[in-house]
Amino acid sequence: MYKLSALKNKLRIITYPMPHSHGVTSGIFVNVGSRFETDKQAGISHFAEHMFYKGTKKRPTPADISRAIEAVGGYTNAATSQDYTFFYNRVPARHVHFALDFLADIINHSLFDQAAIKREKSVILEELNMYLDTPTRYIYDLIMKTVWPDNSLGRDIIGRRASLAAVTRASFMPYLRNTYQPQNMVLAVAGQVSHAEVVQDAKKYFARNKNGRLLKFKKVITGQTKARVLIHSKTTDQAHLCLAVPALPRGHQLENPLALLETILGGGMSSRLFLNIREKRGLCYYINSFSEKFADTGIFGISAGLNTGKIQEAIKAILAELDLISRVKVSQAELNKAKEYLSGNIRLQLDSTENMAIYYGSQALFYQRIKTPEQRIKELLQVKENDIMALARKLFQKNRFNLAVIGPFKQSADKKFLKLLN
Repeated sequence: MYKLSALKNKLRIITYPMPHSHGVTSGIFVNVGSRFETDKQAGISHFAEHMFYKGTKKRPTPADISRAIEAVGGYTNAATSQDYTFFYNRVPARHVHFALDFLADIINHSLFDQAAIKREKSVILEELNMYLDTPTRYIYDLIMKTVWPDNSLGRDIIGRRASLAAVTRASFMPYLRNTYQPQNMVLAVAGQVSHAEVVQDAKKYFARNKNGRLLKFKKVITGQTKARVLIHSKTTDQAHLCLAVPALPRGHQLENPLALLETILGGGMSSRLFLNIREKRGLCYYINSFSEKFADTGIFGISAGLNTGKIQEAIKAILAELDLISRVKVSQAELNKAKEYLSGNIRLQLDSTENMAIYYGSQALFYQRIKTPEQRIKELLQVKENDIMALARKLFQKNRFNLAVIGPFKQSADKKFLKLLN
C-alpha cells in the first residue's frame, strides 16, 4: 500500500513499497509544462528540462552527471508535457539515498550556465527538426493545435525557432522561481524502499525550499461550434491523419467509460478500428485511438497512417465506426473483453518500479483523492453498456470534430475534408 506525507513547505512525498524488487525508481513531478508559458516563452519548460542535466555545483558538466548515475548501475531521464515535467532515475535498491541526492542536486543546484544554454539551443533545434520530419509524432502536435487554436494547450511543447533563439539565463530564472516550488512538486519513490527514510532524505534536501507566487495557465473556453481542419502540406509517400474531439477533464465521473470506449474503438489489434479499417478494408497501416486529460478539458482522438489516395475513404470509414458506436449498444461480451484488456494492463504495471512511481507520482500531483490500481479496476468493472453509448453520443457530434492531416495535399483540400466531417 502506498504511503503519503508532506513537508511543512507542502512538498508531497509518496512511496510504494515493492519488497521483491531489486531496484528503486525515484522521481520528481512538477506541475508545470507548455500550457503555463506565454507565446514569447514557448518551449521554455522543455528547454529547462534539458538544462537540469547540464551541470550542477557538485557535478559541473553533463559528463559528471551521467557518470555519477551510471557509476551505481542506474539511469536517468526526464519528460515535459503540457502540464507537468518529470525527472526520474532507477538504481539498485541499495543506492536509493544516492538516487534522492542526485534528484535534489539537479533540481536545487543546476547552474543554467549561459554557454551551456547556447550549446543546448542547437540540440533542441535538431530535436525540433526530428519532430517535423516524423509525421507519426508531429501529427499529435497538429491535432492539439486544431482542437485548441487559441489556447496554449495547442502550442507545440518543444516551442518555435524564434522563441528558442531568444532564451537566455535571465529568461529561465523568474520562470523557475514561479514554478519549481515545493507546493508545486511531488517526490515519488517505488521499489524496495522505506517511507520513513525517504521522508528524512526529503527533509534533508528540500525542507529549506521556499514557496511563492505560482504561475497560472489560461483555461480553455469550451463550446466548439463547427468542425475544423488543419493541413500540413508535405511531400510524403504516406498520409497521416488525426481525427479528434474535445473530451473529459481529469477526475470526470465518466473517465472509466472513456477508457473503455477508447479500448473498444482502437486499443489493440482486436479493436474495431484495427479489424474493420485495416484488416477488412486494407485502408491503413497503423490505426489507434488515444485520450489525454487535463485540469479543465481533454481530448479523444484516432490517428492513422494510410495511402494518400485512400484518405477520404478512410475518413468516411472511421466516421461510420463512430456513428455506429453512438447508435448501437456494445455487446456485453465486447465490453467484458475491453474490461479484461484494461484491467490486465493495469495489473502488468504493478511489476515495474518505473510505472508505479509514475502512477503514484501523477496521482499525488493531480488528484485530491488517490486511487490505487485496484480501485481503478473495481470502477472499470462497474461500467455498463449504456454508459459507453451515451458517452459516444456526447462526444461524436459533427460540430465537435477536428481533423489534422500531413501529406501531399494542397491547403484548398480542407474544403473536401470539411465536407466529409459535416
